[in-house]
Parts: sequence; structure tokens; C-alpha cells
Amino acid sequence: MLDDLVKLALRIREKALSYVGMDSEEERRSFGGDTVRAVDEAAEEVLSSWVRGGKRPTVISEESGVLKGELPGFIIVDPVDGSVNADRGIPFASVSIAYTLDGRLSGMKYGVILDIFSGDLYVAEEGGARYNGKRIRVRRFRGTPLIYSPCEGRFVSIKELLKVNKVARRDFGSVALGLALVSRGVMDGVIDLRGELRGVDIAAGLYMVKKAGGRVAMNSDELVKRAFDRSISLVALSPEIFSRLDLRSLGLNEV
Repeated sequence: MLDDLVKLALRIREKALSYVGMDSEEERRSFGGDTVRAVDEAAEEVLSSWVRGGKRPTVISEESGVLKGELPGFIIVDPVDGSVNADRGIPFASVSIAYTLDGRLSGMKYGVILDIFSGDLYVAEEGGARYNGKRIRVRRFRGTPLIYSPCEGRFVSIKELLKVNKVARRDFGSVALGLALVSRGVMDGVIDLRGELRGVDIAAGLYMVKKAGGRVAMNSDELVKRAFDRSISLVALSPEIFSRLDLRSLGLNEV
């Protein structure tokens, strides 16, 4: 199945590239609640065609919602994570696809994240995580931690949280790609405690981090049940930084 998911991601990217930079925001919302753009519609056309093309597990799509399938498990897809960036031509957007047997992170079997602009491919399975075919690991903590974290919502002192003197904090607009960068060792972690993430945003990325040796805590790992419900908080970090956290005070559990 992993090969099929990679091929699907490549097909979505190929179609989406023709719509990058069109600046085509529409007056309607996707199933997941986001503004629909031409790049979203193009990507969703590919996904819908793929679903109709054979027997599939149930597909949970950010754009179309639940597409019932005949095979066990769930495929969780955000065809364009970072569609605002893609729509404006800002080079930080991705295709995010995950397969879980039971709808939870604990039941995850495959994860695929494809950088729409660069074509860089991240895959995760039981044996580990790979970036363009090479095995990857989370970064060993040293120096100033670089954390992917939102710059809006409830203020959280990440310095106090991680017990460090200095933190570099970023938010590029595609949390799936941010998690992929953590798995690759480019960033030290993702911290989002607003309770506004959805399962479609994070499913593949969280699995990627875990398979690259990182540690993850959430307020729920019900990724399918919370696929469109903006209610998830999480931390995904290298083990050295993760061990500094007081999860109980954050209302999170390691998964």
C-alpha cells in the first residue's frame, strides 16, 4: 500500500503545480472548514479519481470529508496542507497522506509527506522514516532549539516549557511539512497547545516523527474522530527535549 500512497501523492503534486500562485480564493469552504482555492480543487479531483479507481479503505479528506471504502482502515489525506502558501506561490506546502488501521496514531502503518514545491519525499513505515530514500532521525538536542510553533492564540512561554534560555520560534503555514522537518532533524520540534489542530493536518507528520525516533504527546490520538474538529494540542520533539516537559500540567499524554 505504501507504494500506492506515494504514487497518489505524486499525482496530486503534479496536478497542483499547475495551480500554484494563482491567487484564487473562493467564497466557499471545504469540508474541513478552510477557504477553497483552485489548487485545493485540482488536488481533490485527483484524490476523488483515485478513490473511484479501485477498492480502497475509507478515505478521510480535508476537502471532501468521508469517502466510504471497502477495505479495512482509514486513509487520512490533506491534499494541500498549506494551501494559502500554494495559492500565493510561497514555497512551503505539502501533500499529507496517512494510513491507520483503527483511526488512531497507535494504529498507524504508513505516512507520506510530499513537498509540493521541491518534490522532496518523506515516507514512514514500521521500519523507520526516510527522506528521498535515505533514513532519517530527529536531531540530537544541542544549542538553541528551533521550534515550529504558532505565533497566535494563547501565549505559551516555550523557554519556560523547555527549561532553556533561548528559543527560535517559527510558523511557516504547513504543520505537516513542519513535522517532516522535525523527523529529518532540521527543526527540533513542533509545539501547538492552542487546541486548534485537526487530524487531517497532523496524521502523517506525527507518525513520521515517531518513526524517526522522536516522541509525541497529545490531548487525544483519535485522528479520524477528530479529523475535522479543531481540538487537538500536541508536542512532537526529540527525546532529549521531550524529557524536560511536565505533560500533566499541559493536559497531554504520550502516544
